[in-house]
Order: sequence, then C-alpha cells, then structure tokens
Amino acid sequence: MILSNAHLFELLNAGAQPAPLMLAFARFTAQWLIMALPVVAALLWLRGDHRMRLDLLHVALSGLIALGIAQLIGLAWPSPRPFALHMGYQYLAHVDDPGLPSDHVMLIWAIALATLSSARGSWLVFPLLTIGLLVGWARVYLGVHFPFDVAAALPVAALGAAAAWGLSARLEKQMAALLKLYDACESAVLHFLHRE
Repeated sequence: MILSNAHLFELLNAGAQPAPLMLAFARFTAQWLIMALPVVAALLWLRGDHRMRLDLLHVALSGLIALGIAQLIGLAWPSPRPFALHMGYQYLAHVDDPGLPSDHVMLIWAIALATLSSARGSWLVFPLLTIGLLVGWARVYLGVHFPFDVAAALPVAALGAAAAWGLSARLEKQMAALLKLYDACESAVLHFLHRE
C-alpha cells in the first residue's frame, strides 16, 4: 500500500491536543535549530585558516544555489501548504507561500552535502542530514509542510551542492580575491584597534 502525501501528513501532524513538551520541542526545532548554522559558520570562519574559509564559501554557494532552485520550483509549481488547504492543525505561524520544497530542510541538507567536498568538514554530513530530517519532522508536525515538501528538499539540496562543486573550480580566483580582501580589511581593523 502506497501512502499519500495527505495521509502521511495526517499521521505526522500534531493533532488537536498535542503534548505541551512535544509541542515546545517541535517549535524550537522548526524555528531555531537552523540558527545554529550561521553561528557555527561564523565561529569556523573566525578560527579557521584559508582552506577552511574557502570551504565555507563553497558551502554558502551551495546553499544559495539550492535556494535559487527552490524559488524557481515555487514559481513553476506553487504547491500549497497544509493550512492553506485547511488540513490538519497549525501550531506555527507562517506566510501562505508555496511549501515545496521545504527551504529550511533544503538549506540544511545543501550544506550537509556540500561538506562532502571538504576533507575536514565531511564528518558533518550525517549529523546535518539528521538535523534536517528532525527539522522536517517538526515542520510537518506543526502543520506548515507536507511530508513530500520535506522529501523534495533532498534532490534540490543535491542539485545545489553539485552545482556549487562544479562552479567552485571556475570561481576559485574570485573566492581567493574575496578572501584576500577580507584579510586586508581584517588587518586594517586590527591595526586601527591597536592604535587606539
């Protein structure tokens, strides 16, 4: 028996009276877990060497390309969210924009797959894929996505990561120039601060 998107949603959605602790956990996961990504990226950037910063630029490119692809999908095939169809129970405020693919999950998975090309960051692949799956569950549980919205995030993330990998060699000079500019700005700021 093949389960439909709507039936899977009904199985995973919170229902009329969710447990308060589960609801709080799902809200935190759906809204705030993704915020760990820029914090970790900033720490890695500040503490990292030239190679680490190049890897972070590659990861950022992967996420940007995947987000661009997701926007095009949303324009070409505007799939409504469950609450727009008056299905299930919604426990997270959200605008009524296309839900396919889930941007949150897709961004986490694009970053996860982009780390495969990094010798030092490849260990992050499975933890990030797991976090993306958890965020996807939470967003379905809270009624802002269908399960297929979450599933569709994976191929879009893979396309973003593959495109970034293909472009990285072509953009190597530009990325190196960007890092050189950053280093010059950082040196100027540090020099100014030491003079004060």
